[in-house]
Amino acid sequence: MKKNINLTNLKEIDKQASKNNTQNQSNENSKLQVFKRRNFYTLKDSGIVYILALIFPLVLGLFFAYISVFIATSMGIEFAEGTNIIYELFDNYLWFSIPYMLLTQIVFLSIWLIYHPSAKISYSASKISFKHANYKTILISILIGIICVLGFIWLIEGCFGRLFSMIKPDYYSPELPLYNVGWLFLNLLILGIIPAICEELLFRGIIFGGLRKNYPAWISVLLTGLLFALMHQNILQFIYPFILGCVLSIVMEKTGNLLYPILIHAFNNFTTIIISYIFITCKVDAKSVFNVQWWGILLAIVLAIVTCLILWLIYRFYLSRHKKLGEEDSLITIKTNENNLKAIEKDKNSNTISQPIMVGKISLNLIIGILLAIIMIVINLIG
Repeated sequence: MKKNINLTNLKEIDKQASKNNTQNQSNENSKLQVFKRRNFYTLKDSGIVYILALIFPLVLGLFFAYISVFIATSMGIEFAEGTNIIYELFDNYLWFSIPYMLLTQIVFLSIWLIYHPSAKISYSASKISFKHANYKTILISILIGIICVLGFIWLIEGCFGRLFSMIKPDYYSPELPLYNVGWLFLNLLILGIIPAICEELLFRGIIFGGLRKNYPAWISVLLTGLLFALMHQNILQFIYPFILGCVLSIVMEKTGNLLYPILIHAFNNFTTIIISYIFITCKVDAKSVFNVQWWGILLAIVLAIVTCLILWLIYRFYLSRHKKLGEEDSLITIKTNENNLKAIEKDKNSNTISQPIMVGKISLNLIIGILLAIIMIVINLIG
């Protein structure tokens, strides 16, 4: 009797051990799938995401405009012959203007959220960390965001603004109302915080990260600045976004934490909005402020030079010595990004990464994105 009981117990133990082995094997396979998610971006990622960031807002914007015009006509709203219906809707109907202003940023955020799992990339590849942030760099980021506006806006609006206005003096720039404190806070949210987060996730997150894998830091910085400026599809808003894009990329390069570019971008937007609010509430004509004589232009140049000096001092004595955000220990990270890349490239059976088609030293999809952005700018100028 005891012998039968022992045999039964042994069989149960064997079954349980077999079950545990199967479960462990399943867990290992599951971990391996997670492990294969890379924690970095490639040049191909940069090109694909940039093209998506150009095309999807345009397509969805046209679709939204078509639906809005249909709704407006169904409501009995009439438009004068020869007027631009989109401009009329934006200037007179908040149900159109607010979603229209948010549309591009929603698309950017959606691209960031969807692209990672589709390309088997960990979200942590964007390198945004509150845990590893320090208050000194946070305060310096806020300072950079403010002084960039104060240091360059007079020169760009006063000098280059005249030149661009001669090219297209009637260029339409959609703006939300800004005549009281309520609208001020809504502008700070819609035009300040949301664009800072959504645009940085793509440009200093994916695009700069992918470029940095293939190019030296200074080329990656200039290319990201160019792509960022072209993305605005407005010749009147090219120089300043290029400068700001380069500054943001340098900060990302030196800190390795996307939190700081987001802060710089946000406070840059805040400063612009608050200046506009002051002008509106004080009934100051912005054009008259920037339409100055030779001495004003000279002063604007001096102010820009001082700003460049301040930025250089911040770079030289703080950012260049800043400790980069460290790699986190997790199943989705191999020892370093470089080792991860080499491991996947050596695996002939892995389709996780495919190399982009190169034209010289630039990927074809990146060239297509740049040409597409230029075409959009030309169409905006003509139309």
